[in-house]
Amino acid sequence: MTLSYLLYKTIGAFLTPPGIFVTAALLGGLYFCRKSERKGMSPSSFAFFFALFLYVFSIPLTARLLLMPLEEPYPLEIAGAEGKAPVVLVLAGGIWSADGSDTVFSMSPETLQRFVAGASAARKLGAPLLYSGGYPEKAADGRIEEMVRRTAEIIGFRGELLVEGRSRTTWENFLLSSEIIRERGFDEVILVTSGFHLRRSMNSAARFLGPEPVRPLSSGRLEGAGELIATDVLPSPSGLRNTSLALRELAGILAYELFGSLKGR
Repeated sequence: MTLSYLLYKTIGAFLTPPGIFVTAALLGGLYFCRKSERKGMSPSSFAFFFALFLYVFSIPLTARLLLMPLEEPYPLEIAGAEGKAPVVLVLAGGIWSADGSDTVFSMSPETLQRFVAGASAARKLGAPLLYSGGYPEKAADGRIEEMVRRTAEIIGFRGELLVEGRSRTTWENFLLSSEIIRERGFDEVILVTSGFHLRRSMNSAARFLGPEPVRPLSSGRLEGAGELIATDVLPSPSGLRNTSLALRELAGILAYELFGSLKGR
């Protein structure tokens, strides 16, 4: 693991939920430790605003408001291929060690959902399926490819399967996958990932894939489009999780825009 990658992950962890709550509590503690007779926020006021802050971040309504603009623009189904040589690109969303010894790996639920959606699209279009995502700190390329091919066999996918098993971030997904796409001469990319992740992914695709047309395909959404109900304003684990994912994604979009502009100078 490189120092720059660790720094990138650490900053993101403590500036977005749930790590931001740890940051807020630590800053509040330091503030009150150093406070003397000067006027300022009292401990009770801090506790009230911290509770309000946590409440807003934990309700499904907040998650829904943040996720709607990220998820709604993207389709859950794909039409026929527009290019002569399309490829379905699936972006990984995490893997884990299946046997505790770091020798057998499995896809996380999110990655598996994306992979199944990608396999379905590849069958429909008669196109190769390109999986992108690795775990270089623990798993060599061969381990990742073994995992992907084993999963493909389990779900009954028998089409052409390509594996890029070194990338750790969305940026690296496209950096490394673009090499395979250009080498193979694919003229259309069907991009498959979670709905909330598609905006950042499409931005990265535009940077790395250039003139090749890219069509998005959502593997699923975290928030539905039904009417609001009373429990949408009650704190819940899923509300906090989905709000956290949305805020982390928005932070990622901002970081990629900044990084991209700096790289372009």
